[in-house]
Amino acid sequence: MMKTMETNNQEIKQQTPRVSYKNLVIMSVLLAILLILGAFVYTPYVLLMGAVAIVTSLFIEFVFARVRKMEYGKDIYGAFATPLIFTLLMPPELPLYMVVVGAGFGVFFGKSVFGGLGRNIFNPALVGYLFLLVTFPTQVSQSFIDPVTGQVLQSIGISDFTFVGTSEHLFGILLGQYANTIGSTVMAGVWIVGAILLFLKIADWRIPLTVLLASAGFTVILAKFYPDQFHDAFFSLFLGQLMFAAFFVATDPISGPQTSKGKILFGIGIALITVVIRGLADSAEGVVYAIIIMNAVSPMLEKSLKEEDES
Repeated sequence: MMKTMETNNQEIKQQTPRVSYKNLVIMSVLLAILLILGAFVYTPYVLLMGAVAIVTSLFIEFVFARVRKMEYGKDIYGAFATPLIFTLLMPPELPLYMVVVGAGFGVFFGKSVFGGLGRNIFNPALVGYLFLLVTFPTQVSQSFIDPVTGQVLQSIGISDFTFVGTSEHLFGILLGQYANTIGSTVMAGVWIVGAILLFLKIADWRIPLTVLLASAGFTVILAKFYPDQFHDAFFSLFLGQLMFAAFFVATDPISGPQTSKGKILFGIGIALITVVIRGLADSAEGVVYAIIIMNAVSPMLEKSLKEEDES
């Protein structure tokens, strides 16, 4: 038994993760900028949420390394990006014990059990988010804060059909005047930081562009059949976490595809599942489920594309 465990540990050490440590550092800095923007819109409490998530992640990574007798070195870079993404997916006043539970669950079951950094199948931040969504559905999905009035809301600020293509609504969304999750409130920040991410080639432009264009396209198509169930195609791109997830979650190089064609198909799949869940299942956060589902499909997708190219 002990020999088997030692063999497994050795195999894990020898595997080469698909990750750039330099990119992880830059990614963490960019995510921290969005967290600071969230603190300006809401309160410094969101910085405390991020700090607690990071400490929890570092602790889980350290314990995992000690138990498996692995080197606790470069994996520390991954202990910042995951908890920051997790925090930015949360509403702005989530209790700290829930932050600990969600971040800890995501890092351990979403990354550590697969062998650590670069070997996970699913995005660990989403694993933690979905666990909290199932365990504490009210606090996660119905605890938003109006940035202007400070009132607690049961839904994000643009989740109804009153939003139409006006400059007032658009500027309000860009400048963070409507309730949303921490990372998605100041949409101008998401655009700017996301553009930096693409410019530095830390993320591939194919995925976010495909997700956004396909989401608008599928919304237009399905609205023809279900006009009362689908939001305006343009403003649907600003709804919930779609924009943030398209730039910072779907582009994860570890849990997503590697080929150009695979990334486009990956983005189309995310868009289709997101739009269907939003309209037919009445959930503004369909993008979270969509990315997890496509994470599971990604290896099969890559394999089939590779076999197609070889034939």
